[in-house]
Amino acid sequence: MHYPTNMMLDWLDNTAQLSQRVCVVLMAAYVSIRMDWLRQALRGDSRRWRNRLVSATFFGIFAIIGTHSGLLLDVHHVDKHITWPAALSDDVNHSQAVIGFRDLMVLAAGLTGGPWVGLGAGFLAGFERYLLGGLAGNASAFATVMQGLWAGLVFQYRPHWATSITGAGITALIGTAMQKLILLVWVEPQADALILASETALPVAVVNTLGVLLFLFVMQDLERDRLKIQAQQAELRALTAQIEPHFMNNTLNAIKALIRRDPEAASQYVVKLARFMDDTRRDAGANSISLQQELAQVERYLDFQTLRFPDAFHIQRNISPPLLNCQLPPRCLQTLAENALLHGMKGQTGALKINIIGEDHGDTFTVRVRDSGIGIPARRLAELGKRPLDSPDGNGSALYHLRQTLKLAFPQQSTMTIKSREGLGTEVILTIPKRTIPW
Repeated sequence: MHYPTNMMLDWLDNTAQLSQRVCVVLMAAYVSIRMDWLRQALRGDSRRWRNRLVSATFFGIFAIIGTHSGLLLDVHHVDKHITWPAALSDDVNHSQAVIGFRDLMVLAAGLTGGPWVGLGAGFLAGFERYLLGGLAGNASAFATVMQGLWAGLVFQYRPHWATSITGAGITALIGTAMQKLILLVWVEPQADALILASETALPVAVVNTLGVLLFLFVMQDLERDRLKIQAQQAELRALTAQIEPHFMNNTLNAIKALIRRDPEAASQYVVKLARFMDDTRRDAGANSISLQQELAQVERYLDFQTLRFPDAFHIQRNISPPLLNCQLPPRCLQTLAENALLHGMKGQTGALKINIIGEDHGDTFTVRVRDSGIGIPARRLAELGKRPLDSPDGNGSALYHLRQTLKLAFPQQSTMTIKSREGLGTEVILTIPKRTIPW
């Protein structure tokens, strides 16, 4: 006979052992979630089948780990501790059952991704549990699938439960009770079912509830990261959407003057301006564009400046072709070109030369915009880009905004260096991580 005191000791012992193993597995899950592609699937649109498949597979794998990180219980010898087989293919004996935390990961799957993710994870882990056999193999497999479905339905019809401590705890407790009820109804003989349910009820309930709550905290941390990224992206778009305030007025005035001399050319410039503004609006809604797109926009911008200042400047471009697909925040080069024209041409007797140079450095690339203008006084150079500066041309904050944009896009990974000597010109160097996929 198994006395209540002995049962209580068994509960405490099993709960303590399972809790230690749960913490290790949850830590591994937390580290895995830091991968961008997995984080995007878990917190992306749950209606997309790709996200559902990735999420269900992720939780299913960790649920299987939860099975094989558990304890073995022999209902005929409940006082004995049995070492769990190392090989995943080892079967469970007919009088043995697994006390694990498979159900925890399946419940977390449903609460995180909805019914299809819960069902997918439940099916993967349940089928693997069915293959192991043992006293409750069939019942446990079916219960695992039902728990995933139950948590998924909570996500769909009671979404506030899926994000609250109380709701997630209640979901875990009901899921655990559901599993024990299935064991009592399914497992034969009835005496073995009663022993199994009584021995595992408290440890599994505690581990499932605490584990789901811990996973809820992990997902909330992930959500905070997502919101922070969204806020940074909104700020980034706000910075890149800023258009030099004098540009539109000056360009329209130049086109107005051209109408008198060459109406056909003026008409072409109106079309170019419309295309330029369309692309500017498009780029303002993006976090990044390719270097090739940015160069095309810079060339359009300089075309309008040529209309205003014929033969006042010459531009050369020397970009390594593989870099053209690399991503960077919109208007980076246009800002530097604007700066070169607005400040570099002051006091120039000849044509201003502007060189745009792109160099590949492995994991990073640099873009240099070099002009032959009048240069920057040392006192102003020391402050340039570090804070907004007053400027009669209205462009004194451009380099500061550019530096802030790079910091938002690539924290600790990008640099902006400004070199200049009075009378000899200015060079601005942007160093950016190489990425070919828009973010």
